[in-house]
Amino acid sequence: MVVGDIATGTDLVVIGAGPGGYSAAIRAAQEGLDVMLVDKEKIGGTCLNRGCIPAKAFIHASKFHEDIQHWNEIGIKAECEHIKFEDIAEWKDEIVEKLDRGVEQILDHENVEYKQGEAKFIDSNTVRIEEEHRTDKIEFDNAIIATGSSPIEIPGLEFDKDKVISSRELLNLKEVPDEIVVVGGGYIGMEAVTKFCKFGATVKVVEARDRVLANFDEEIVNHLQEVTDEYSDEIYTSAEAQEVRYEDDKAVLVAEQDGEQLEIEGDYILVAAGRTAEPNLESLELDKTDVEVEEGFIQADKQMKTGDSNIFAVGDAVGQPMLAHKAYREGKVAAEVAAGKKSAFDNQYIPKAMYTDPEVATVGLTPEEAEEKYGEVTTGKFPFTASGRALTTTKTDGFVRVVAREDGKMAGVQIVGARASDMIAEATLALEMQAYLSDVANTIHAHPTFPEALGEACEDALDKSIHKA
Repeated sequence: MVVGDIATGTDLVVIGAGPGGYSAAIRAAQEGLDVMLVDKEKIGGTCLNRGCIPAKAFIHASKFHEDIQHWNEIGIKAECEHIKFEDIAEWKDEIVEKLDRGVEQILDHENVEYKQGEAKFIDSNTVRIEEEHRTDKIEFDNAIIATGSSPIEIPGLEFDKDKVISSRELLNLKEVPDEIVVVGGGYIGMEAVTKFCKFGATVKVVEARDRVLANFDEEIVNHLQEVTDEYSDEIYTSAEAQEVRYEDDKAVLVAEQDGEQLEIEGDYILVAAGRTAEPNLESLELDKTDVEVEEGFIQADKQMKTGDSNIFAVGDAVGQPMLAHKAYREGKVAAEVAAGKKSAFDNQYIPKAMYTDPEVATVGLTPEEAEEKYGEVTTGKFPFTASGRALTTTKTDGFVRVVAREDGKMAGVQIVGARASDMIAEATLALEMQAYLSDVANTIHAHPTFPEALGEACEDALDKSIHKA
């Protein structure tokens, strides 16, 4: 039995408790608003519970296992008799739970009310929250939509089919499959290759475009494939996935490549063809508001305001790039504006990081993009084979490349190598601060460290490198 609507009110309703939503709720509460946070699942959203965090935990464990061979090379004799994957999965779950509890404690400290239920708009000032045994009607001054996104389904490979899984189910596996077929050669698919190849699985990638990682610089992708067998074996490009069949308890992906039929066998078929915000938006009943949706995304301005003056939207709901760190920033902006503060999402540069091995991180323009925009450009490059810190950690694969306009103003940075995801922060700051090559080159970097490679790349662009032959 469901109790009828119980009416109450609040300053701000935040719908969705992922990175964009919980950061918005916390910041709004810090600004003095009465805040209610709503989600039909756990606090933390996809990133914390079934995406970024668990994926990176597995990747760390898989790399750690591989590093044992390097220990032997430098005189530390060690052996790994076997991998107890279920223990690694349990450790991953503990990390997720610890972070979940941390967010819950902060929400509680800031007096944010949390409701687990499904929100639907009644009008531009009211939502209905449907919980298990009751329905609440909430009147609000402002609302923030932060409903995230869901994996895209491919016709013939729907997630309700046996052995067809999304990244969510992949991260909940309790044992390493012998073979996984990955449909989609984007970063989600290629990170899956990183994780499970190192744990002993055979991973086969099927990509519809003519190369994997099409959204990354071709030189970076080529380097990945040159230095790591994992990214060159069993990769089928220009191949269209069509359906799944079953043989002897195995899933068989049927695909078409150059007019010929491929049949690729695996224990699971991971569909990693991208994400879409549409399914999450449909349940909100936005037609009862003035929020505008175009091509599957909510239209929002730099203050994260939608076409409805009382409603904001952030994160995946407003479109690409679908990155947690973009959602964090947008959530804070929306909360501050809702609280009457002057704030705007005026960031020009959003870094991207991919946790393959070696890692990849980029921000700004590639050389080709910069040439198209500015004409003459300058580039500089520093290989990790010349980095003292990389040599002392046996992590010498990769390079840092900087791109600048003819006058030396920086336009982009691309990093492939160990700790690229950490190093991209300085590059992003430099671009946001409108830095020139000389600004970074003349900044003293601690030695020996990985980040000094950025300064070395800037010196190379200025023809002043002293550590590059």
